[in-house]
Amino acid sequence: MVNLEVRCPSCSKRGKIEVSEEKVKNTTRGLYAVNVSENIVCDHSFVVYVDKNLSVRDSFMADFQIELPTPVSKQEIDKDVSSLSESIDVALLRMNFTASVLAYFLKAIIRKKKIILISEKEFLHEHLFNFIKYICSESFDVKHEIMHLNDYDNQQHGNHVVFQGNEIMKDDDKIFASKQIKVERTIIQTFLNESDPIAGMVLLKNELKRIYQLSETIVDMVKNLKKDEKVYSKNVIKDIENIHGTRLQVPYLDYLFEVVAYYFEVEIPISSSISNFLGTL
Repeated sequence: MVNLEVRCPSCSKRGKIEVSEEKVKNTTRGLYAVNVSENIVCDHSFVVYVDKNLSVRDSFMADFQIELPTPVSKQEIDKDVSSLSESIDVALLRMNFTASVLAYFLKAIIRKKKIILISEKEFLHEHLFNFIKYICSESFDVKHEIMHLNDYDNQQHGNHVVFQGNEIMKDDDKIFASKQIKVERTIIQTFLNESDPIAGMVLLKNELKRIYQLSETIVDMVKNLKKDEKVYSKNVIKDIENIHGTRLQVPYLDYLFEVVAYYFEVEIPISSSISNFLGTL
């Protein structure tokens, strides 16, 4: 066992945790996830990601748990990505991109932002391009470019969100406020915690597909509203459960409303906050 110093992503308090050196070095997922419970470092619980060199790569809080798709079978995984397994090294991507930047990337997708990923690691470019293409293949249309820093031109790419490695280089619209990526954090945590990297990638693709489909359903609901009719969370949750067999939490529904507003560019005539809240009880 070894002691590692970690920092709480909420209150920034530092403390020591104990991890198994053998388990870290034998992990097949690229990064080893350690759940830090309350009162170990501080009053918060959070997740720490450790690489095989026993370096803490990232940490963040999953604010709430959302229902994810039913895990796919091994047969389905083989059928779905066998042709891409050589061109997408998921473990390599996990090791080179932090959980936080992956969550920010998902946020940029649903905000319909054009994305530039600057990386000097040429060996990552093909894997990253194929990874993005795969996880969005049945859902979101992503406008993205992967390039070296020397090829980046701020004038030419003025309306893009720009990542340089694991840092946010350009975010003019301030879409990456910490309180606005709760759902993305939970999705990425599930992706990283999956012991089989390929299965994790399939889960990520399926979750994006489900977000897209549920958002499309809400778009249809809005388009079918009568004049001056409002949207109530209770009714949307009930209708989605009837159509998709999925029971939504209110925070997750709010996230879908955000997808509808920013990606599909459909204004939702939501009722007053008080009446809308009471409608869910």
